[in-house]
Amino acid sequence: MGIPHFASYLHPYPNYTTLGYKNSPCDDNNNGDIVHSPKFIVDGPALAYHIYYRLAHRPHATSAFDALPSYHQIGQATIAFLSELEAHHVQMFAIHNQILHFDSSHIYFDGHLPLHKRPVRLGRLQSCLRDLIKIQTKHPKGLALSNSHYVSSSPLTSSQLFDSSHSLPSSLHGLPAPPFLVPAVLDELSQTKYASITEVVPGEADTFCAKATKDEGGMILTSDSDMLVYDIGDKNAVVFFTGLEIYEDPDTTRVSSVLKANVYPTAQIAKRLEVPSLLLLAYHCQSDPTLSLSQARRMLQPVQDASLWQCFKEAYAIKDLDGISSAQSIGIGQRSFLDPRLSELILQLSAAPGNGAINIYLPFLIDDPSRASAWYVSSFIRQIIYDLIAARAATIQASLPLPTIVEFSRRGLRTVASIVSPLLTSDPIAEQKYICDIHTLSFRLRDAKARFRTISTMFQYRIFALRESYRWYIINSKKPPSKKSIAATMTGHLGSLVQWEDIHLDAQICSVLYGLRMVKQCLGYITVEKSGREGIIELQDTLEDLPPLSGLLPSFVEMKELAEKEKIEVSQIVSYIMLFEEAEDHSEASSNTEAIEKE
Repeated sequence: MGIPHFASYLHPYPNYTTLGYKNSPCDDNNNGDIVHSPKFIVDGPALAYHIYYRLAHRPHATSAFDALPSYHQIGQATIAFLSELEAHHVQMFAIHNQILHFDSSHIYFDGHLPLHKRPVRLGRLQSCLRDLIKIQTKHPKGLALSNSHYVSSSPLTSSQLFDSSHSLPSSLHGLPAPPFLVPAVLDELSQTKYASITEVVPGEADTFCAKATKDEGGMILTSDSDMLVYDIGDKNAVVFFTGLEIYEDPDTTRVSSVLKANVYPTAQIAKRLEVPSLLLLAYHCQSDPTLSLSQARRMLQPVQDASLWQCFKEAYAIKDLDGISSAQSIGIGQRSFLDPRLSELILQLSAAPGNGAINIYLPFLIDDPSRASAWYVSSFIRQIIYDLIAARAATIQASLPLPTIVEFSRRGLRTVASIVSPLLTSDPIAEQKYICDIHTLSFRLRDAKARFRTISTMFQYRIFALRESYRWYIINSKKPPSKKSIAATMTGHLGSLVQWEDIHLDAQICSVLYGLRMVKQCLGYITVEKSGREGIIELQDTLEDLPPLSGLLPSFVEMKELAEKEKIEVSQIVSYIMLFEEAEDHSEASSNTEAIEKE
């Protein structure tokens, strides 16, 4: 999240270091300043955003919409990036033999951010909303789409994966990052050999990166200048993704390329600056962003408010994480791949059951900001998630009141908090509603799968999501999507201009499918805890074939290619989506207590 100007103050002080050579034997000792087999402790969210920004710089993109990479591309590029590090002899996995002794690297993802990060998180959501409003104002009829085959067929080269020298053209600016960027990268890693070094930690990834580096040695690979502030030990360092470079070496024919980086040995930099630590320097930079580096260096003691200094120190203290790791006792395994938001829900529950407030910051969807948020269509599914969480709460602290879920998401042109009360209480009627909801979701999913069993799983789930979206419009007495829009979002045949109606419907589909993903993971967690609730096993079996995000949420261009390959019969799908038992849906409407904005 960064301290103003701090990274730029330290810009002259890194060591430009060779980290490895491609196609060069590891035991070659004649490569000058090479550091053999450096170990990286990787900031997982920073890795995801680095890959996203590299993909956004792809050639041939003609608009901000074109520049958005698909989740499949993001996953593939992430694996290619890590593989390229390994190809240059960066040590990712443990080696222990008579000659070499290396511990494995780590890739850490946030599993729970501290409460003091709330203003930053809300600020980011509101910033995304401002960007979306601007781009809709600039392009009121829709967003250009090239429909070029390159989007799904042209991976980045190794040099492009590591090239941070080019700024994004202004024509490609505007849209927020894909809403499920970090979960998609986590999904991809969990299905590869890198799963053994990847973890959603029960806390903030920064702290775990710093502690692992200090305890085990190595370099933190990140994009966050905050990592420069931690005390990571005298021999360890920080490397920024933008400081990594791969280039052809003209001086030798023995190697094909060289990996170099600007390495920040933080303890050595503090000595060069003649300050006790970079922590104190960072404190002064944050307290007064107008200070120059020389002015901050002269302020060897904290200024004015001792309590602020103490809070600042505590924020960057490398604490004993054993206590945090005890959260594993609530069912999060040591190698957790839970969606970070679900992890955060569960960890909040374990930290303060019965406290009455558990927060969830819904990802920012790229929808039509002039309409009701696309998240509304999946409220029914998220209610099931929260009831499952409440069921777990009841087993932890039966005597305490059930938690209240607070969702942070877009409402109109603002980001606001909405209170969601779990249905699961001692009230028999509420209990019956909870059980009925689980059976209803399972029935609707099975019905869609049975009717379209001859097409791929991804399309079956997309049909279900479209039907849920259409149902939401009907039960809330709103004008439903047109047949044309349903067909377009089902097949990817959107033309060269994607209208905001289609963008919004696609976002609604994404909200439903992401909700199913959360339900599937939550069911696994609840089942481990032996909840015993009716219908859980049935719903869990129904969701067993839910694809990862890269296969569940293709881009429009990828969707078009897949639909043509499978020869999707659009008319049958549209008929199924638009015709259903109205009695069932209007009975559901009576229980819908959310305030929905007028479109």
